[in-house]
Amino acid sequence: MTTAVTSPPASGLGGPVSAVLEADLRSRVRQRGIVVWLDQAGIYSEFVERLQALRSAGALPYQVEAFRGSHLALMMALDGVATGTETVPLVIHLPGFSEETVRQTPLFELYAAGVRYRKALDTLVTEAASGQARPDQISSFRAQPGMTLAGADAWLSALLDGAEGGIAAQLRAMSPTAVLDDLLTGGIIAGRIGEHDTEDALWERFAAWIGLPSFWRDVTLPPSQPRAGDVAFAAASWALCVEYTDDLRRAPANDHLASAAALPRPVIDACRDVAAHLREHHAGFYQRTADETEALLADEVEQAQAEDLGAIVTFRFEEDKVLKAALAALGRAAYDQAAGWADPRVEPTSADTSFWLRDDPARQSAWQLVHEAARLGQEIARAGMRIGVDASVDAAIETAMAVYAERGAAVDQAHRLLEQRRVALLYPLLPEFETLRARLDGMRHAWREWADAWAGEFNALCMAHGFLPGTSHQQRTLFDEVVRPSAQEPGATAYFVVDALRFEMGEELYRQMEGTPATTAALRPRLAELPTVTEVGMNVLAPVARNGRLQVSLAGDAGGVKGFQTGEFRVCDPETRKRAMHDRVGGATCSWFTLEEVVSRDTVSLKRSVSQARLVVVHSREIDEAGEKGIGPAVFDLALQKLRAAWRVLREAGVRRFVFTSDHGFLLLNGDTAAAQAYGRRIDPQRRHVFSPVAADHAGQVRVALADLKYEGTSTGTSVIFPESTAVFDTGRRPVDFAHGGNSLQERVIPVLTVVHRTAAGGSGVRYGVTAEAREGVAGMHCIEARVEALEQQSLDFGSLQEIELAVRVPDAEDVQVELCQARGKARIAGSTIVAAVGEPFELFFRLSGATDTRTLIEIHHPSAVADVVPCVPDARFPVTAMRAPAASAATPPTTSPAVGTRWLEQFPDPGIRQVFEHLAVHGAVTENEAAAMLGGPRGLRRFTLQFESYAQKAPFIVRIDVVAGVKRYVREGSA
Repeated sequence: MTTAVTSPPASGLGGPVSAVLEADLRSRVRQRGIVVWLDQAGIYSEFVERLQALRSAGALPYQVEAFRGSHLALMMALDGVATGTETVPLVIHLPGFSEETVRQTPLFELYAAGVRYRKALDTLVTEAASGQARPDQISSFRAQPGMTLAGADAWLSALLDGAEGGIAAQLRAMSPTAVLDDLLTGGIIAGRIGEHDTEDALWERFAAWIGLPSFWRDVTLPPSQPRAGDVAFAAASWALCVEYTDDLRRAPANDHLASAAALPRPVIDACRDVAAHLREHHAGFYQRTADETEALLADEVEQAQAEDLGAIVTFRFEEDKVLKAALAALGRAAYDQAAGWADPRVEPTSADTSFWLRDDPARQSAWQLVHEAARLGQEIARAGMRIGVDASVDAAIETAMAVYAERGAAVDQAHRLLEQRRVALLYPLLPEFETLRARLDGMRHAWREWADAWAGEFNALCMAHGFLPGTSHQQRTLFDEVVRPSAQEPGATAYFVVDALRFEMGEELYRQMEGTPATTAALRPRLAELPTVTEVGMNVLAPVARNGRLQVSLAGDAGGVKGFQTGEFRVCDPETRKRAMHDRVGGATCSWFTLEEVVSRDTVSLKRSVSQARLVVVHSREIDEAGEKGIGPAVFDLALQKLRAAWRVLREAGVRRFVFTSDHGFLLLNGDTAAAQAYGRRIDPQRRHVFSPVAADHAGQVRVALADLKYEGTSTGTSVIFPESTAVFDTGRRPVDFAHGGNSLQERVIPVLTVVHRTAAGGSGVRYGVTAEAREGVAGMHCIEARVEALEQQSLDFGSLQEIELAVRVPDAEDVQVELCQARGKARIAGSTIVAAVGEPFELFFRLSGATDTRTLIEIHHPSAVADVVPCVPDARFPVTAMRAPAASAATPPTTSPAVGTRWLEQFPDPGIRQVFEHLAVHGAVTENEAAAMLGGPRGLRRFTLQFESYAQKAPFIVRIDVVAGVKRYVREGSA
């Protein structure tokens, strides 16, 4: 039977300081078992004797032994206690010993086995008295000569016993955060402000708890009688000053803060607790207090450098200083330093997220861009400016490809992600906008310099070793070596042929799929055929090679590739590719779908369509088409979402084997103004390549004969020529951001991702729904508040999801792009999706851009087919920002623009309201008298006026109210 042992009373130990010492010992023993107490000054012997007496009385949960002049006696006392198989909680007191002298005694082995304990008396007094006495009282007592533990007990006991009852006793029983809560919420203490005794007791307690000095009260309090909020401000502002000073990496510049640096550690910790509590529970008060306190620290604000500041951002000026410093670090290529400031501000799991970012999406966006820019710089530094392959080694081309897959692809992924975030986040309302834009432009140049260096080195290797790698790394052998063997297994194999899916994108898909249970996923690189264009690569993904050679059809010696001959027909389009694939793998049928067809089909119909096929081909053009239109960064993530969704849908339909690959990669040359290379007439070259019947070499270019690429069916000497760098040829057309056709690693290295599921997909019995409402936007961003919740459980399910992936789309306008900016609450943005916690509210900030100014509905949906999620369309319409001038003439009067469709009018149940908005859509304006007639009279008009804002949000145009010559009108802005 175990008897519970409670903490001994302070009187039995000698007083309150001794009680704190015993509690500290008890905690150490509980953690470590055996504690060896080195008491070199021998000042705790009497206290230890009191502990031994309490142990004998059964009031201590640990044994206490002490050295009293005889090592033998102590060793005998410890016999069977410290040497048994079970650890006995034990304190061994060694007065007069230090770390050095104990090594010369028989006790050293025991000392080494336990944990050392030391406690200076002045440290003990500070710990015991902090929060009970003012810091100046503690300092005065510690300064007295001949201080003893008994004297410290007597001093603190007298101080505590002398405290008055009433309000003073009530405050002593409370914590500083509880008192501040009371003052800020109009509690009992707040109601007694104005009573002299209450104020004196409050100031005494705050001086003890947080070291609040009288001079700070003089600085912060108004000359008139302070109110509860004034008292809270004085205490809170001092706590913020102490937190700031403690976090500072140098001595404070402000004279007021000098005393804060000298406070005892427990008092400093109490101040930090107060500041954290206010940030969490009284954010508005904290913000006002911090801003007003900052105004009192002008010299500190002026002298502060970002390098001086710690991890906690107490004041707003710290956030400003650090952002400017991070931008400066990007400018001098100090990427690790910039990342060190940015990472904790953007990582969703970081505990160091700045308070000043919580309600400032624009500043969050700026930090997100700094984070992505620093990441690109770090990846460039890791990859190095050279591939580093010895040109004299065998398999140099294969080695260069492997190096790119290992190091270079990460650079290109970081570059793509930065460009995607730039499109979504870089707007003039961001803080430090001009500097930020300049730094992002600088990162474009840094990437281009790196890419040019690698391209030049890779082209040199190709000139030395040939442009074709070994057979197992060629694109032309992929079908027979990877796809055909998979298709010979029972069941169907899904073969995804994705236009412009470059290697780093395949790597992203791989990371998202590799953790799937009972699944084997593998990613390997291959080199695309030259030139890296769709008419070559997409056709070569079909089985068109014979004995490692390709029978090519050209539109003349200097024309483009028309296709490849295989047997009795030419492979040149989806239908002939499907025929070639079906002929090679056999089976009753070969299913061919576009990516959009797969993701829009239900599982049942899809299962019927693939049931008789050995091979199911999914053709995706989304990435290439978006790039060619100049909207690639806004769409790339959406295309990857659809690929994952199609994979999941096909798996639900019974497909267990998948191969994902590409015809070629691409270069993302966003905004770079590098001069295009001239080649003959401007109509001769394509952007990254040109066919030539003349075997002539030119500076800055590389040439390979088609015969060396093992192409047959061409004239002798026909070659294909590429820029040596990442430059494009001058074609006379406007510069492009998205380019392919050349011989860079970004264009040539393609992914071959194979995924094999050993078991069928398991469905979830839980159905989810999304609710969302519009909120007021900020910094040019729209805002919705949303939540994902479980609606119903259709069957017994033990694996309900904790998080759901969501996306935003515009259902009625395909040309409108959605740019996700920030998420706040229990959600985070991952590329073009939002990962939201089930059952938790969150806010989403986003922008809409399109060809014309309009207002549109949005839909929040689940893009990846992981769960059954009912989408949501909020009632409100959101303005779309026009990215280019509308096609209609500017001279056309807006009042004559008819409505484009009237389905949106069905949102208004009242026919009078429908009539008002239909009139606005057709004619552009309606007077108040006209509206009253439509609404059935003055009473209907009053109801309409009260609800006008909510009605206007549902219209596909903006409505403003004008008063002209005393006549009130509702006027439509823009086209309907």
